Amino acid sequence: MRIGVNLGPTGNWSAIVAAARAADVQGFDALSFLDHFHTDKLEWPYLSGWSLYGALAMSTRRIKLVPMVIDRLNYLPGVLAKETSVLSILSSGRFELGIGAGDFFQEARAWGLPIPAPQTRIDGLKETIQVLRQVWAGRQVTFAGEHIHLTNAASTPVPAQPMRVVVGAGNSRRLIQSAVTYADEINVYADDEIIRFAAEQIASAPRSPSLSVYVWEWPADIAAKLASWEAMGVERTFLTIWDPFTSLADMASLLP
Repeated sequence: MRIGVNLGPTGNWSAIVAAARAADVQGFDALSFLDHFHTDKLEWPYLSGWSLYGALAMSTRRIKLVPMVIDRLNYLPGVLAKETSVLSILSSGRFELGIGAGDFFQEARAWGLPIPAPQTRIDGLKETIQVLRQVWAGRQVTFAGEHIHLTNAASTPVPAQPMRVVVGAGNSRRLIQSAVTYADEINVYADDEIIRFAAEQIASAPRSPSLSVYVWEWPADIAAKLASWEAMGVERTFLTIWDPFTSLADMASLLP
């Protein structure tokens, strides 16, 4: 079981960079953050965004950088193409696009953004990944989908190697069923029922993406739970810890 570290929301940059460097040295597989620009309460600041991943790409050597997750509704396809390509280059291929269909509706309402219907969001995510894969391959892309429309769109330079796409499906069965057709990895919430459902969908899918779990609140016996999830087909788990991130050292005992 590969273990990623999800750093809980904070505005404390010094704590973030220290934890990132420690996780890098200790052998954790990935580093992740929530990715939203809206703050529900003024006393809840947190650092996130493309700039943060760029800074961490320069501050670490081997750990993967995987947003948990980018909200597709917040970014035009061209912005996603450029930012992800640059981050892949800066990190020597360690950046993976963790992305979801969008479900943080407080953010959309606060900033006056539309909230499409669930199936529209799911289908729009699929089309977005379809065009990104073409752009990342260095192509000039013309695409006439239901939700994405491009005419000779291109963004260079492109990643040196294909970028992994991790779809954050949460507990959405419809998104899982769609994502198995195009994702490299499906990430779901730490719920045994949804994990089993995702594993079944993956087993019957021609592409066979990998399966990972996002843990916000830790189960009582996390070591036993990790073993249980691994037996269910989970290959990676993202465990959330909180500022000042002193529990990182204890987490290292969970590494294989």
